[in-house]
Amino acid sequence: MRVIRLLKIIWNDFGGFSIRVLARTIGFLILLAFACSGSAHAAAAPPKMRPYIGIGIFILQVPDSDPGGAEPLHMYEEPGIFRHGEFDRSGSTANEWIFGVEKGRIPLVVMARKGNWLKVCYDDAGREAWIDPQHRGTFKTWEQFMRGEISRLLPALRKQYYQIYRQPSGDPLSTLTPKQMFKVIKLENNWAMIMSDQSTIGWLRWRDEDGRLLVGFGTDIKK
Repeated sequence: MRVIRLLKIIWNDFGGFSIRVLARTIGFLILLAFACSGSAHAAAAPPKMRPYIGIGIFILQVPDSDPGGAEPLHMYEEPGIFRHGEFDRSGSTANEWIFGVEKGRIPLVVMARKGNWLKVCYDDAGREAWIDPQHRGTFKTWEQFMRGEISRLLPALRKQYYQIYRQPSGDPLSTLTPKQMFKVIKLENNWAMIMSDQSTIGWLRWRDEDGRLLVGFGTDIKK
């Protein structure tokens, strides 16, 4: 009833403007507002999925001149059996926002190891395959890879992960931002001892409770 009364008032104000036309116009504007709102939500990209840490990192060496001309790196469902493709060295693993971009090197998270065989994540969907690295790169544990590395915390983490502590699980010392760089001194379980400046040494989490990575590396990390 209130809507009808309001439309009558508007009709009188507009000198006999058709209520039906006016109602259609108002309805169209409402639908347009909802459509714009939905498009804005759809355009907002969801947070990127941080990878599980596995057991370490394999640094795959890629020839600078012709990455497609190198000996193919075959992928298997199990070590040596059920081959299902080749790793595309010229493509992307979608982890550049974590590891940065370094010409001639592709870092792959290693989930397991059997002898010389490595089980790696090879795309942003978290799909895994076994590879025989031979002499194509270097495997490093997280301790070996992160010690002395210039790093920073990834964006869109929970507030607690940006805090530096005097001791693991102790009192907070200060808070970092995703843009602040620090140097990793050593790892201890879920914690990393870091140096954020000349006078600040403390501890922060480098992996979360689910075993996902919290830290990015290099100075050219892609957001």
